Amino acid sequence: MSALDRWSLAQLQQIEPYDFEKLLAQLFRRMGYAVEETQYSHDRGIDLIVRILNFGLSHSWIVQAKRYNEPVGVKAVREYSSLRYRDRVDGVIIVTTSDFTKEGQEEAAEHNVKLIDGNLLVEMLNHYLPGENKQSQVIGAGICEDAAGQGTSAIMRKGEELLAEESVSLGRERMSMLITSKNIFFKKESGLLSRKENVELRIQLKDLTGVHEEQQLLFLVAGQKRLTVYPLSVKRKDRILELLDSLRPEYLRGEHLLKSSRKNSSLLILTNRRLAQIDIDKGQMEDIPLTKIISVETGGGLFKKDRIMVSASSDGVRKYFFEVDNAPQWRNAIQERVKIS
Repeated sequence: MSALDRWSLAQLQQIEPYDFEKLLAQLFRRMGYAVEETQYSHDRGIDLIVRILNFGLSHSWIVQAKRYNEPVGVKAVREYSSLRYRDRVDGVIIVTTSDFTKEGQEEAAEHNVKLIDGNLLVEMLNHYLPGENKQSQVIGAGICEDAAGQGTSAIMRKGEELLAEESVSLGRERMSMLITSKNIFFKKESGLLSRKENVELRIQLKDLTGVHEEQQLLFLVAGQKRLTVYPLSVKRKDRILELLDSLRPEYLRGEHLLKSSRKNSSLLILTNRRLAQIDIDKGQMEDIPLTKIISVETGGGLFKKDRIMVSASSDGVRKYFFEVDNAPQWRNAIQERVKIS
């Protein structure tokens, strides 16, 4: 292995913290551990949980990743050592791209905290992941393995297949949209001279409600209790729609879109569970469960736009007014869905 193919401390110190966590996840997997990656920014102080099972004996460790240039001190070690008792694991591992102060090392020894400094980490990477610093492309999530054990995008998990990649505009940002068998990812490059890419957004297919389309615009609707609209400007709209349509079985089992209409920044949608109006710009949502709808009436005329009036029970009867195209059609669609809800 040439010097160019070897991992270096300087290289590790340039990796984004999120990508550093992903790299450590692959390292521990290659070492034989089962790795649980916690949700970024909502991990309760935990970056990874690694487990190993041998002959019925199980050991679990919390891994805390610190992509630092300065030494990790006693305060940080003490803070992370407490996670062992809170989460009832066998121990804590702190991995850094720098080193540890003498006081930090002494604190770790008292609480079964294992320390991996930058130099040791480089040795481990060159042993377990030799050459993969060049073979793998980082796409906002470090490095992981495909089924063949080769470097590939870590945004995909084992068994996940990349189906398409399209250039789109998400709002005002130019992005690459990656559609896989399980997720939709949006990523962008950090600079013209950089191969570093960052994942800005992930939408799980199981959370996709549906797609509203207009000319060269697509509006992805996704979420669980609260829905969000993602406006896309695309060149090959038909290709994306065809692919998403082929993936409908992945999300039809949950909440799914039945009808939609947009007026400026307001998107009105009817799903198998609710009638909702979402302000795309502000992210605000008016949400009416179908089980609460009492009646739907149409209103319009020469000097009024078509609209529907929905009466719903919520601490009394409340009336909602929505501007739509073809009010009778909306009324019938809502009434029909309310009957079977």
